[in-house]
Amino acid sequence: MKPGLPPTAFPLAEAEIMISAILSAPEYLPSVAARAWSWVPEMEEVVDTLRTADLPPDMAEATARVLAFWGQGRDRCDLPVEHVLAQLRLRRST
Repeated sequence: MKPGLPPTAFPLAEAEIMISAILSAPEYLPSVAARAWSWVPEMEEVVDTLRTADLPPDMAEATARVLAFWGQGRDRCDLPVEHVLAQLRLRRST
C-alpha cells in the first residue's frame, strides 16, 4: 500500500477493476483454484471464531474443504476449467 493512503484505498480500487461476477465466470475458476490453498488457514480461523461465538460453522467448514480440494493445483493458473471442476467432483466422491 502506498504511504498516505487510507487502509481501504487498495481494496476499493481492486474491487472497482474486478468484474462483478468473478466467481460465476468459468474462465476465472483456474485462477481462483490456483490461489485457493492460501485461503484455507483463514477459513479455519473463521470456523474457530464462529465456534467460539457459539455460531454455526458449517458454511465456513464447507468453504475450507472446497478450498483445500483445489490444493493439488496450487499456483497452477494454466489448468483448464474442466480439470478444476473435475478436482471438486473427484474429491466429493471420495
